Amino acid sequence: MDRGYKIKLMATIFLLMMIISLKMSAQQQPLHTMFMFNKLLVNPAYAGYHEHPCATIHFREQWLGFDGAPQTESLSLHGPLASQRIGIGLNLQRRSIGVSSATTFDGIYDYRIPLGKGTLSLGVQASGRFLKVDYSDPAVKTVQDINIDPGVESISDSKFLANVGAGLYFSTPSFFAGLSAPRLMSSDIDFELNNLFTAREQPHYYLMTGVSLRLNHQMSFVPQVMARYTKSAPMAVDLNLGLRWYEDYSLAVSLRKGGIDKRLIESVDLIASAKVLRGLRIGAAYDITLSELKRYSDGSIELMMMYCFGEPARASTFINPRYF
Repeated sequence: MDRGYKIKLMATIFLLMMIISLKMSAQQQPLHTMFMFNKLLVNPAYAGYHEHPCATIHFREQWLGFDGAPQTESLSLHGPLASQRIGIGLNLQRRSIGVSSATTFDGIYDYRIPLGKGTLSLGVQASGRFLKVDYSDPAVKTVQDINIDPGVESISDSKFLANVGAGLYFSTPSFFAGLSAPRLMSSDIDFELNNLFTAREQPHYYLMTGVSLRLNHQMSFVPQVMARYTKSAPMAVDLNLGLRWYEDYSLAVSLRKGGIDKRLIESVDLIASAKVLRGLRIGAAYDITLSELKRYSDGSIELMMMYCFGEPARASTFINPRYF
């Protein structure tokens, strides 16, 4: 076992121990099972990582079978500038839960610093979020006329919130680690006008790491971890174990810990992806719920499509492929 391999493996184990040692204790930000294909959604330092501009579309429908369950659609665009030292990006995302929805846009900038055999990226982002609630939705069922309900200020309402975020991302061709907080400011997200109570959006912190371990010339074992933490909420952790054939196909399973359920695993998530054309990758995930929600939900689904513009044809042989 060579020295570089040992360093990557030890770093991964160390970060895993850090994550597991933190207190496991609801997340306000959208959840993505296939985080490994679009880290820009949670870490601005990922912008411009690929050598060519890339666009990624995500769709997630959570808790199938629930009326008004969370649904998320997102579009991410990012790429490097000519020097390869600066990356820029844009996220557009819409999330709906019941009668409420949030539409978010992020403008992203990062600076990349060569560091040994890898690159350290420092990223910042400015974001805006439009919140809306609509009690005129046909799905709303009331005991009395909603127009005379003192708990409802108006049939529909909206507000705008601004925020900033930051992140760090270090990567080599076969290892990565990142730490980020996409929204650092605590914002008032409540529509109540009488100041009887206040709901606030709390900063969310993301820690991620992964390593690619070559099994043979064609196949690699790729363990990855994503941890999500916010104040006064249980910590959530995804442990993803995947197999990759070259850079074309991948199969993986994720074990997720989160929520208030005290059981060790909340869900088991199955993930598959394939590069179907030059520059084009598609993927799908299905979350199998193991918590008490399984009595009412058929799990969650997620779809992904990523296209990198100008990607050259792959040579018949290659050295040091770029996984992360």
